[in-house]
Amino acid sequence: MRKRKVGILLYDFVDVLDFAGPAEVLSLTANNKAEQAFTLYKKNLLPTRPFEVLTITDTGMQIKTHSGIKVEPDFSIDNSPELDILIIPGGPLRAVQSVVKNQKIRDWIIKHTSIEYICSVCTGAYILGETGLLDGKKATTHHLALKVLQEKYPDIRVVSDSKVVHDSNLITSGGVSSGINMALYLVEQIMGKTTAERTAKTIEFVQ
Repeated sequence: MRKRKVGILLYDFVDVLDFAGPAEVLSLTANNKAEQAFTLYKKNLLPTRPFEVLTITDTGMQIKTHSGIKVEPDFSIDNSPELDILIIPGGPLRAVQSVVKNQKIRDWIIKHTSIEYICSVCTGAYILGETGLLDGKKATTHHLALKVLQEKYPDIRVVSDSKVVHDSNLITSGGVSSGINMALYLVEQIMGKTTAERTAKTIEFVQ
């Protein structure tokens, strides 16, 4: 199976769990039980891992998360490699609103319309909503932000009773920790239910 390049968009005041959860799930996914055991034993990830996770910011400069943790990205949106999967995490609405106003980021996301999957976590759905990619599609977000998402983007078919919503090549997920559910769903879609269950057991996550 070919390795998928997964790009996670980071920005100032992003929620840590929104991006760290999916990053850990995908990074620790292995092709089989033997590789899974080696992944837990060795300091470095195996080169045969099915997902390569990269972090990307607008400028390539360090960002500060909502909780104050500083993160150095791997790439800027100008020099990031070709992606198979793009993940857009959420954050407080003021932070998300700042990203939404960034035309360069919006254009960059739209450029990825035809990749395998574009995913959002929590209020990252607002960023996707601003690109128009969710128009006419089902989507979800944090339970406290569902109403605002529907009011701001009336063409989105907002779903309130599911942690993960998949429509076309777009996958949205509810609040914060549901990014882990979303990443496990991605693993199941690409590698099958057995691998997803093994990964969930590795991180001791009960869905």
